[in-house]
Amino acid sequence: MEKRVLIFYDERMLGHDPTGWDEEHPDWSAAVKSMISQQFPDASLDTYNHPERPGRLTAIVDALSASPIKGADWRAVAPATTTQLQRVHSPSYLAYIDSLVGRSGWLAQDTTAVSPDSVAAARLAAGAGVAACEALAAREGRNAFCIVRPPGHHALNDRPMGFCLYNNIAVAAAHARASLGYERVMIWDWDMHHGNGTQALFYHDPNVLVIDSHVEAPFYPGTGHIEETGAGAGRGFHLNVPLPRGCGNATLLDVFDRVVRPAAHAFDPALILISAGFDCHYLDQTCAMDATGYAALAARVRSLADDCCDGRLLLVLEGGYEPEGLSASVHATIGALAGHAVDTFNVLPDDSGLAAVAKAEQFHAETIARLAYRPGARAIGHA
Repeated sequence: MEKRVLIFYDERMLGHDPTGWDEEHPDWSAAVKSMISQQFPDASLDTYNHPERPGRLTAIVDALSASPIKGADWRAVAPATTTQLQRVHSPSYLAYIDSLVGRSGWLAQDTTAVSPDSVAAARLAAGAGVAACEALAAREGRNAFCIVRPPGHHALNDRPMGFCLYNNIAVAAAHARASLGYERVMIWDWDMHHGNGTQALFYHDPNVLVIDSHVEAPFYPGTGHIEETGAGAGRGFHLNVPLPRGCGNATLLDVFDRVVRPAAHAFDPALILISAGFDCHYLDQTCAMDATGYAALAARVRSLADDCCDGRLLLVLEGGYEPEGLSASVHATIGALAGHAVDTFNVLPDDSGLAAVAKAEQFHAETIARLAYRPGARAIGHA
């Protein structure tokens, strides 16, 4: 059955366009050149084309324009307000980011960078999740997808990281709790990289369940060990599922079946948020997923939201850097959210990640069994 899926996008996010080497930090540039030379010996180092580039979004929009999805409803985006951002970021950090308006340069050796219009783009990226949460609360759509950049899940309370300026998914989760009255929010981060910023922001919070499946450390950012399960009142509300390189569709679907679904049923969230990175696609050269796998994931998580929270489901774009794989995967995902049938998906003859998922299921079994909501838990952020 066709469902109405809201798509939030603003072409002003294309204004975030960091490129070129950083002349102010030659040591950072030298380190990145060395890394590229080792991984891609034939690569030209005359110029640096940042992987988090505008073409990621134009590829997605072009694919959706060339083959429109019935049931998709495109929506405008407003920038996140300072009040909304301050629920997860410190005032001094927000002032620092504001000081970067009109400037270009790297902010860290990991090539997190800005161009003159990056701050405006980042405010829009964070605002998209807020707008989507409000639209879902008003029952304007069954679920939603935010096509945004820069991504967000590495951004910390007081530091940019991993191409991220504001933590978009955390801003949305905090807004849903503070302004929309949702007591319990669940986040599943299926990006290839661990969402260390999201974990840090909610690590002591029992009202936000964070599940993160990712390539295991020391892969960037080197966090997300299975033993990292939260602290204080938030102990047991973080479930990390570290995976080996090379895992495919069956692995991520197994994560859903063995960890995500049982945890969601135990936690009983009012809203499900997905940090939807698509860099597990085989064209990103680390894992082996494809568009059929992402469609199957979306169909299953859509069904889960129908069971747990009256369908309230929001996906916010994170990574995915090869335009062909990214656009095909997002198109397939939005199609599944709109209710298009997902009849089959490709599987590897021997998926290397299945054993890791079984290990995580066993490790987290008792934690999941104890996930019943505890009344009186302290909320994050500001009302």
